[in-house]
Amino acid sequence: MKNAIAMLLLALAAAPIAAQSVVEKTFAAGETLDYNVTWLGFTGAIARMTIAPAAGGGLRMTSIAASTSGFARVYKVRDEIESIVNARFSTVDYRKHLDERGRIKDDRTKVDEGRMVATRTRPGKKTQEIRVTSPVFDPLSLVYHLRRLDLSPGKVHRFTVLADGKVYTLVATVLKRETLQTPAGKFRCVTVEPKMQGTGLYGDDDESSLLISYSDDEFHIPVRIRSEVKVGTITATLRTIRSGVSGVEPPR
Repeated sequence: MKNAIAMLLLALAAAPIAAQSVVEKTFAAGETLDYNVTWLGFTGAIARMTIAPAAGGGLRMTSIAASTSGFARVYKVRDEIESIVNARFSTVDYRKHLDERGRIKDDRTKVDEGRMVATRTRPGKKTQEIRVTSPVFDPLSLVYHLRRLDLSPGKVHRFTVLADGKVYTLVATVLKRETLQTPAGKFRCVTVEPKMQGTGLYGDDDESSLLISYSDDEFHIPVRIRSEVKVGTITATLRTIRSGVSGVEPPR
């Protein structure tokens, strides 16, 4: 009986490690995800998210969204985001380059882990220093970090997130299971709602919200990312999945 109990405890202990290792191996091998981005029912942009090992250790994540040629006549957008995390998946470098209708915003935050201070620089703005704790996440790295966790409905995860020169406490609640049909195929998914205690992290107003639907398997691929804002619903829906990273540019 004692041996049986010991074996059961070992099996339970090993289960989450095995599930997590699949995601870790995916990150180490590199991954490219392409999306169609729709707004008010129109496909107005395409996006690509990548993850791969970073030079010097850790992981590098990118997200690039660009308006389609047709939609660019109305509203031209090219947003580039890059996040680098260390071996503990804590952010060490976060960069944004936003070009929306010719209005450009550059924003970079680097974390000095020795001093636990984040330094934010923007052209024409005063350098800003922010005290942080470890681990700390940025909006992009958090999307990937959630893939490493237990996403059973009802689970609640809390994080410290650094964005736009502020430190937030974010609560991610796993809401429900659902099946989604996408250009990449049909997926059984689990939907997660990240909410911060305060406002302004994933949107510019109090009414914004974010829902991320991950594949309900060991890979936890972000199948759909949906943001509700005042001007409507913006949805990124998975189009293709590819192992490895040959480029961060979204396909035309």
